[in-house]
Amino acid sequence: MMPNAGAIQPFFFPTTTVLVDDHEEYLDVVPLMLDPALHLRAFSSPRAALAALGSAGSRPVPGGGWLYRWKDRPSQTQELVALDVDSIHRIVYDPERFSEVSVIVVDYFMPEMDGVSFCKRLNNPLIGKILLTGRAEDSVAIEAFNSGMIDRFIRKSDPQAMSKLEVAIRELQQRYFERAGAFVAETLAMGRFGFLRDPTFRDVFDSVVSTFQPVESYVVCNPTGVMMLDAWGVGRFLLVQTDDDLREQYEIAEDRGAPDSVLMALRSGKSLPWFYSSGGFYSPQLADPGSNLFPATAVQGDRWYYFSLIDHVEPLQLAKVKSYRTWLREQDSQSGAPPRGDD
Repeated sequence: MMPNAGAIQPFFFPTTTVLVDDHEEYLDVVPLMLDPALHLRAFSSPRAALAALGSAGSRPVPGGGWLYRWKDRPSQTQELVALDVDSIHRIVYDPERFSEVSVIVVDYFMPEMDGVSFCKRLNNPLIGKILLTGRAEDSVAIEAFNSGMIDRFIRKSDPQAMSKLEVAIRELQQRYFERAGAFVAETLAMGRFGFLRDPTFRDVFDSVVSTFQPVESYVVCNPTGVMMLDAWGVGRFLLVQTDDDLREQYEIAEDRGAPDSVLMALRSGKSLPWFYSSGGFYSPQLADPGSNLFPATAVQGDRWYYFSLIDHVEPLQLAKVKSYRTWLREQDSQSGAPPRGDD
């Protein structure tokens, strides 16, 4: 599920929750009582779980590979950093992006090591940690929570344990991306992506999400907007422009001798351009420039925004993308689990 509050995240996609419990029967039951759209990876051995998490290596999600620092700093107290925005949406072409672990659910009482000791050994501060306890471990869980060692604790005996667990997993998955993308989001908001933190545009985004129900989203820089995909890999592109963007498009199109129909559309703000075959701007070589113009809606937040939800997403090459549903079925096949239905 997409985050439904706060700033729009620069990237979001379904992730994996690791479940650690020495009772294999419990590991078999839990997935049956949670939303089947949640992917769980189960371990009956905490040491095996730690080894698997350690061998997974670092993934590109937290920003690795997007930030570039110049070797020659302008001074001893300053450092220049560049953000490769174009690389963000390329996460979608990674077929194993969904295996990224964002939440750990671990039982407290286990013979190899207890759940708190397990959490202490995790070296990724972005991962959310949920401790499953018995009534006798309440004081231990409260102490671990107050110290920040865990993020939630849930009694196994609680009649609402599974519903509380699902809510906690969803919340911590969303927090994972808030933490992973915090620096990126702050940096983008200072430039052309101010709409990511504009409450008015958040309402627009929520309206789009409610009708399309995507499970993935990524910012795109040329043109500015958000690419979204549903669980089957069907994509939409939310193209977002400002007055400055349209002015730049108009001036370049005018210099290149664009027809009056194109210039009028750009000047009025009633159409948004996506000249994907000519580097993002009008070119005289375009056989039908009108086909690259899309009806726009205007909304005023911190500034005027013009947006268009576009179904024509061939330029994003989504045929190369492995969908979440396809990936889930592959995981079921590898684990021997029954195949998931189409619902």
